Amino acid sequence: MFYRINLIMILLLLKTSISFAWGKIGHNMVAEIAMTYLNKGVKDSVQKYLGEMTFQQAANWMDEVRSDHTYDYMKTWHYADVEKDKTYVKRDEEDAVNEIEKAFTDLSKKSKLTKEQINMDLKMLFHLIGDLHQPLHCGYASDKGGNDIKMEFNGKQANLHSIWDSKIIEMKLTEVQKGVADLCQKLTPEDIKKYEKIDVLQWYNESRGNIYIIYDYPQAGINDAYIDKSLPIIEKQLMVAGLRLASVLNETFKK
Repeated sequence: MFYRINLIMILLLLKTSISFAWGKIGHNMVAEIAMTYLNKGVKDSVQKYLGEMTFQQAANWMDEVRSDHTYDYMKTWHYADVEKDKTYVKRDEEDAVNEIEKAFTDLSKKSKLTKEQINMDLKMLFHLIGDLHQPLHCGYASDKGGNDIKMEFNGKQANLHSIWDSKIIEMKLTEVQKGVADLCQKLTPEDIKKYEKIDVLQWYNESRGNIYIIYDYPQAGINDAYIDKSLPIIEKQLMVAGLRLASVLNETFKK
């Protein structure tokens, strides 16, 4: 109960710069949720390998280094797009599903890894589990996950992907924080057990299942009705991403 109350206070009081996608705000919230559901000792073990980097910084690191061409090889890791009416089929591709599974598999053998390798795998998991739960990171390849769909939002030009990544959260930050906190407070042990099951392909399919609602947008531009039906999806996806990140860390660093 202490952790639930602590989470509510963190989310309601969280203040952060608004500049990146499901990143600065969304990824911070995912990290905060994960912290509250870590088993005893796991948080310290994870922090040891992150060094001076906070959980929030780890969750945002992959976005922070996008401007550094040294990391261009990671560009496709953030998403797993497939065409409309197609089903994702696992192949040997560098996408979000495969990279999460690779990092998780690596850390299951962490005794054979260097501290630097463990640090990198942790940053992958912190960020990519969050990304996979943003439905448009599981979107249509033809429009680059909604990036090519231009529309008006709050009187300014935007695209569908950025609206879901950040703009709705920016506009409704207090409501989103409260909504996520309320969802966490209402979780039963059965809910937690269900959501914490580690099955990355299932996570993908759940996230992808929201696509049809996302694409049911008004042609004239995003309105209040569209935002109102989007908020519960955003709140749930943030909460579940945090739970699942915690589950992966608990499994990896269990004694």
